[in-house]
Amino acid sequence: MGVTLWIVPSEQDIKRLRRIMDLRPADSQVKSSASYPKFDPHITLAALPPDANIPLSKLKESIPTALPALEIQFNSVDTGSHFFRSVYIAVRLSPELSELHSKVHAALGVDPRTPSFPHISLCYITDEDAANGERERFRQTLVDSGKLRSNSDGTVSLNCAEAGEEDDWMTGFTSPEIWITTCDGPVEGWIVDDKVPLVFS
Repeated sequence: MGVTLWIVPSEQDIKRLRRIMDLRPADSQVKSSASYPKFDPHITLAALPPDANIPLSKLKESIPTALPALEIQFNSVDTGSHFFRSVYIAVRLSPELSELHSKVHAALGVDPRTPSFPHISLCYITDEDAANGERERFRQTLVDSGKLRSNSDGTVSLNCAEAGEEDDWMTGFTSPEIWITTCDGPVEGWIVDDKVPLVFS
């Protein structure tokens, strides 16, 4: 994929979401070693073309210096038809997110390459395993284990509590920073090149 910009949760919220991402179906039938790699939860804000060759300094400058708070709200948890959108949280496209998306791409001079923006993938599952129903099994595990709840306002919540703990329902988060990452090769070899703290106006 090359260089990407990620909107990320706080360190504490990353830990909470990882408890969801680490779940596995009791009846999992995974055959591919490429399914269920470890990665940090994120919203892909921008994905640069392989030949973009934009220096790190310009990538950092593309991020506005003052932003309204980036409030991320979970709309639904869906299964997809692509490895990088296997099972994901569909996020509400707020005016703030839409404006940031447009400004960053304009500053970089590249066209958007961010399918289903904005979303947060919970797992990556190969097409081979997906053909055997693994993506649906992962999502159903969230439902059956009481980790996924639909709310009356059309949003969803995720229970990020560990076993034996009190419920820890999460409906979204405020993003504190944007990561610049190099996403080449196997998922677990992706590199975080820099972290840009967000300054809220």
